[in-house]
Parts: sequence; C-alpha cells; structure tokens
Amino acid sequence: MYDFYKILDIPRDASMEDIKRAYRNKAKELHPDVNNSPKANEVFAVVNEAYATLLDDKKRYMHDLKLNYADTTKANAERKKQYYGSSVKNNTHSNPTNFHYDWNSFNKAAYQEKDDDYYFKRSPWLYNLFFISGMFLGFVIAIVSISGTFKNFWPKPFILISVLGFILIYQGWKGIMGKKTFLHGIKKRFRK
Repeated sequence: MYDFYKILDIPRDASMEDIKRAYRNKAKELHPDVNNSPKANEVFAVVNEAYATLLDDKKRYMHDLKLNYADTTKANAERKKQYYGSSVKNNTHSNPTNFHYDWNSFNKAAYQEKDDDYYFKRSPWLYNLFFISGMFLGFVIAIVSISGTFKNFWPKPFILISVLGFILIYQGWKGIMGKKTFLHGIKKRFRK
C-alpha cells in the first residue's frame, strides 16, 4: 500500500494548498515530458493518484483509515517480535506491488440507490402496510370533506380537499398492485 503523504513529501495534516503545491513540485520533477526515466509514466501515475486521493475528502478519509490500520498492524507485529523473539512471523499487509483500491466500486456499493423492489423484498408486510395506511388516510379525508360539505359544516369549495383523498386512495392501490406510482415518476424527474 502506498503512503500518498510520503509520495508527495507532505505531513498527514497538510492543507489543500500544501497538497497542491507539493503536487506541482513533483510534477515538475517527474512528468514524463521532463523525466527521461523508462518508469516515468508509472511513477507519475502514482503521483496523480496520490494527488486525486488527498484532494477528495472521502478518499482521503479512507486512505487515512488504511494507513492507521497498517501502522497499528506493524506496531503490533514489532511488539510481538520484541516480546517473543525473531521467530514471530511479521503479518503486516503492506505489499505495495499488488495493492490498488477501486474507489468507484466503493462508491457504488456505499451509495447505491434503493428502489421500491428493494424495500418490498426486505419487508413485504411493512411495504404494503405503508400503502394501506395511505389509502385509509385518503378515505378518511374524502369522507370527512364530502360529508362536512353536504351537512353545511364547511363552505362548498372545501369539497375540493376530497380530491387529495382520492389521489391517496388511487396511489395506495397502485402501490399495492406493484405498479409505478405517480409520485415515483415525479421523484425520478427531480433526481435527474
């Protein structure tokens, strides 16, 4: 595992300006147009990865977690070696040649959007209970507004509130039947 702070020669508490300045200095030295080394492309790719990781807060946090874990593992191995002698195997996970963390798969797994099927599979009873309660609320709204208007408790325009009740009943029925609801379509439009 690479320590991106050592690659850019900065401390772990470096600010964004320090990271940018260190990257510019490294780019002046290691860019393949300037450096004639046969491994200049590989080295500069690692410098770019270090820069991109340390500028992004989420990636930097994950990198710091991995570094802290590696430091703790090395310290524990050294402590065991001192206590038990040199026969203890050093079981640190620090092979820099084959380590590469795929940030895109981490983001997809962590921030995966959940749809109606996901919630239905997790708890069908609770999912349907949600729509049934919406239908019940819609029924109450429709009955109260219609009966109140006809018994002259409220003025005539108050009957328009019953439309909201009918919408809740309709959407609840569609949700129970597994069809895409009107509100689901509106949510998708706003997410784009």
